[in-house]
Amino acid sequence: PRGLNREKAAQYLGISSTLFDKLVQKKRMPEPMAPSDGRVAWDITELDHAFENLPRRTDKTQNSWDA
Repeated sequence: PRGLNREKAAQYLGISSTLFDKLVQKKRMPEPMAPSDGRVAWDITELDHAFENLPRRTDKTQNSWDA
């Protein structure tokens, strides 16, 4: 599908729904579209574009969870 609900949009990006919500609030991810009353969906191509534009991690230090 081209339109994803909140949970599937977050899963598509490999992040939690909570983090996805924060990124939408911060305008780092797109706002959803409203294909019908009471339903929202995120366009997968917009998600791809927004994900490509996220900043890269420049800190080369290793996190404890990466070990």
